[in-house]
Amino acid sequence: MVTRILILTIIFCASNYAQEPGRTDGAEESEFGWGGYPFAAAKNSWSIQALFGSGAVKSKPAPWRSKEELTDLYYGLKIGYKLDFFDFFAGYSRIEQQNSDFYGFEVTRGMPVGGMPDIKLGFSLGSELIKRDELDAEFSIVPGISAGIILSEHFVLGIDYRRSIVFSDYNVTVNRFGAYFKTEF
Repeated sequence: MVTRILILTIIFCASNYAQEPGRTDGAEESEFGWGGYPFAAAKNSWSIQALFGSGAVKSKPAPWRSKEELTDLYYGLKIGYKLDFFDFFAGYSRIEQQNSDFYGFEVTRGMPVGGMPDIKLGFSLGSELIKRDELDAEFSIVPGISAGIILSEHFVLGIDYRRSIVFSDYNVTVNRFGAYFKTEF
């Protein structure tokens, strides 16, 4: 198992090496030869991301004799700023049936999947403040992973998984799996 993970890591990392910038021969703006800019694809832009999916809240012991695990639909909205290769997001999401609100900040590193520039894989880390019905606000750390298809220069459609590790008296975890639509401007 470790060998397979090591091989996949080497293949994934080796496929992301770009050609070194260098001298360009030919007419102006022909880009014949090496040439180019190392960060040509990176641009700073604002974005709005709408998300929805399934959220499972697991709590041991469950507060007020409720079920230990509840799964319901969630929805949310994030506003972000792209700085080089990192997306910085501030967002809000809600699990309506459980009266759970999530206010958070997140940093995502998106990268193209080897050889396919229209598909991006993202890794994120964030923090959230969770306000559940009749409970005090709780703090959580939120690692996540996402995959998106670039539809055009300004639109991305994808899926993501985030796990909120909540610091509370009830040993709470929140797993969210869903889809998102992102527009950049």
